Amino acid sequence: MIAYLSKVLPQFVLPAGLTAILLFLALFLIRKKPKAAIWLVLISLILVSAAGNAYFSAFLTRSLEWRYMPPAAEIKADAIVLLGGGTEAADTPRQMVEVNSAGDRVLYAAQLYKAGAAPLIILSGGNMSYSQARGTTPAEEMQAFLLGLGIPQEALVLQKQSQNTAEDAFFTKAIFAEKEIRTVILVTSAAHMPRALMMFASPEISLIPAPVDYTVTLRSWEDLMRWDWKTILTHVMPDGSTFGQTTLIMREYLGIFFYRVKFLWDSLDIKLPSLSGLLR
Repeated sequence: MIAYLSKVLPQFVLPAGLTAILLFLALFLIRKKPKAAIWLVLISLILVSAAGNAYFSAFLTRSLEWRYMPPAAEIKADAIVLLGGGTEAADTPRQMVEVNSAGDRVLYAAQLYKAGAAPLIILSGGNMSYSQARGTTPAEEMQAFLLGLGIPQEALVLQKQSQNTAEDAFFTKAIFAEKEIRTVILVTSAAHMPRALMMFASPEISLIPAPVDYTVTLRSWEDLMRWDWKTILTHVMPDGSTFGQTTLIMREYLGIFFYRVKFLWDSLDIKLPSLSGLLR
């Protein structure tokens, strides 16, 4: 149920869902309270304009992605943990496992293994229990892709029970204990890394962040900050892909917020439903 709620509840506060709710309310208030309806429409316009604005989106994305940079020197660990989310299942007409926009995770994990960074790659990712659309788990898909890249089967350990980042950490930590793993290279998207590190943090484990899939690069940031009228005109109008990027980052911030709330309540020894499972 927590995994299901983690998908549904954010839709009510993220830009697209919140805008739809506000416009729906405005539709019902237009006759009895026209001023209130107008305010709701104006707020909706502001939400869409801000979320789809390249300047706002880049600033928000950069604030999360640039917290951790890729390792500058050679790294060594007992294992590489690769979080799911970078693959698409083989499903007609798709004839094989493919990578999506977060597929850099899989490629980087393979690169680290071939460079001798660690002898094992733990593939973490299962399916939502309420969804039967996917025939394979993300862990199995990453395995298939890595085998195709020449990574040996014996170097791959599957963890395919998890439905979100909190469960990624919970089930993977059991593998750490079983295999006496003490040092881990954590591979995931840069925007997801801050929340993933919070979930995987443990006194027994030394974590080395290895983020990839950066949306905002130094050059793209500098280009965006060129204050000429052509640049401003190009980026100031709302854009669909920018809107989606802003939504992704806001989801990550919501996940961090809920985890910190849970941590605070746990430190006060107050019973609270597990909110760390929210927001995959």
